[in-house]
Amino acid sequence: MDNKIIILGIMISVIFLSGCIQSDTSKIDGVSTLINTHLKNGDNNFNNAGTDVNKFLYTKALKESDNASSEFNQAKSLASQGFTYAQNSNDTVYVNYMQLVLNEIDAKINATNELKTAIPYLMDNDTINANTHVGNANGFMNKATTFYDQRQDIVKQNPTKFK
Repeated sequence: MDNKIIILGIMISVIFLSGCIQSDTSKIDGVSTLINTHLKNGDNNFNNAGTDVNKFLYTKALKESDNASSEFNQAKSLASQGFTYAQNSNDTVYVNYMQLVLNEIDAKINATNELKTAIPYLMDNDTINANTHVGNANGFMNKATTFYDQRQDIVKQNPTKFK
């Protein structure tokens, strides 16, 4: 009788603990939702900044750029965690995916920094320097789009890993 109670106790403990322990892949799923939220918010802020620049609302554009930077930096922090989880999982699909996420975020951070650099030049009517930085911002956003497309390809090729 005592053996049955001990075995039952061990089984309950194992079941309980297995439900409490998160795998690295489930941790990736958890941070991915937050990363995507910050990316979406950052993209909206960046686009608003661009619209504000086109309307000559430079102070407002700088504020939107700062908000974009904040969102992208939060996404980067989470993506760095996700990359660590991917490495710990020893799954090359997740590692490649998270590396592309980091590359995309870095490109968006660089684009935002270039836009923030361009705005004071625009305020001073220095269109040559402003256009250089706006062009750089567009180039970085194009790179971000390429990284996004590459990670979407990984998702399409691995539907069981990405739900």
